[in-house]
Amino acid sequence: METFEQIFLQIIHDACTNKTSSIAIAPQDMDALLALVKDQSCVPYVLPYLNDKSRLEPLKYQTKLMILNYYQIDQFTRRIAALFEVNQIPYVLLKGISLAAFYPVSEYRKLGDVDLYINEKEQFDRAGKLLLSNGFKKDDDVSDHHQGYLYTFPKTGRTLILELHFRIVGLYQYAPANQIVDAVFGFNAFQPEHQVINGTTYPVLPPTQYTFYMLHHMLKHYLYSGFGIRLLCDFTFYLEHFYSQIDFDQIHSWCHDSKILHLYEIILETCRIYLGLSETVDPTVHYDRKDCESFIQQLLVGGDVNKANAAALVGSTSYNRITPFTYLKEGHLQMHVRFPKLGKCPLLWPALWIITFVCFLHNTYTLRNTTLKETLRSFKQDNQRSKLLRIFDNTDD
Repeated sequence: METFEQIFLQIIHDACTNKTSSIAIAPQDMDALLALVKDQSCVPYVLPYLNDKSRLEPLKYQTKLMILNYYQIDQFTRRIAALFEVNQIPYVLLKGISLAAFYPVSEYRKLGDVDLYINEKEQFDRAGKLLLSNGFKKDDDVSDHHQGYLYTFPKTGRTLILELHFRIVGLYQYAPANQIVDAVFGFNAFQPEHQVINGTTYPVLPPTQYTFYMLHHMLKHYLYSGFGIRLLCDFTFYLEHFYSQIDFDQIHSWCHDSKILHLYEIILETCRIYLGLSETVDPTVHYDRKDCESFIQQLLVGGDVNKANAAALVGSTSYNRITPFTYLKEGHLQMHVRFPKLGKCPLLWPALWIITFVCFLHNTYTLRNTTLKETLRSFKQDNQRSKLLRIFDNTDD
C-alpha cells in the first residue's frame, strides 16, 4: 500500500472515531493524497490536516458546495415525503440523509439523489402518477428495480433525481439470493420504524433489515461497478449507532442462505481494521487480514460509487479458474432457474438447454446491448472480483 493511501486511511479512521491524529503529509505525497480524497468524495475530512492556504481554499469551496447540496437534497426529500403523506402513499426512505444523520457532521456525507422504496404495486403505480402530475418527469434509464423521476426547480434550473424502488436492490443472476431479498423486503415482511431528520419524521427500515439492505447495496456496486470508502463509512456509523438493536444471528442466517456470508465477514472486519468499528459489534465474526487489505485497496482504486452496469453477467458462485466447463455449468444452472419445474426431468434437458441459450443470446444483444465475446470476457473479470469475497459461495459449511 502506498504512503498516501495509508495517510488517507488514517484520516478516514480519525473521522469515523471522532479523533484527530498528528499526521505529517510529505510534499511528494500531497498531490496523490488530494486526488484520492477527491476521488473518494471525502474532501471535508482532509481539511484539518492542511496548512497550505493555496491548497486549502479550493477544498474549502468544495466542502461548501457539499454542504449546500446536502440541504438541497434535504429539502427535496421533504417535498416528496410531504406529497406522499398528504396522498397517503406508504414508502420507506433509503440511505441518503437517513444515513448521513449518523455522521458526526451530516453535511459531510456526499448525497446524489433520493431513494424511496414502495413494495406494493398499487401504491407504486399511484406514486408514479402523483409525481407526474406534480412536475416530475420519468427518467428514460431502464432499471430492474426502480423507476427514476426528474424534477427541475424553476428558479435555479437544477434537476434532482428521485429513484422510486419497487425492489430494494436489482436482480442477481443467482436466483436464491433474489428469493431471500424478496422474502426479507416483500410486502408486509417488516414494519417500518421512524427517524427524525432535521425536524421531519420519515419511515425507514428497522435496524436488522437496514443492515442487510446495506450489504446488498454494497454487493451490487461491488459486482457491477465498484464502490469507494463512503459505503464503508455508512456501514460503520450505522452499526456503531444501532448494534444493540440489530439481530446479528438473523443477519448471519440471511447472509448464509443467500450465500453472501463471506461478503459480510470481510466488510465487518475491514471496517474494524481501517475505520475503527468497535470490536463489540458482532465480535464472533472475523476475516483474514490480508484479504481485508486486498479488499480495501480495491476500493481505493475504484473511486466513489458509480452507476451500476446492467450489462454485467455475474456467476452463481466464485470460481478458482474459468474453463469451458464453467460456462456449461452456469448455463445448466440458468436452465434450472428459467424452468424450475421442467428442469426436474432430465429427458427435457437438451431442449431446455437450447431454449436457455437462445434466450441468453437475445438478452445479450438486446437487453445488455453487448456481444457474446464481451459478455464472456467480462464474466472472467467479474469472477476475479467475486473470488476475493467468495460471493455466492459457502464452502466453509
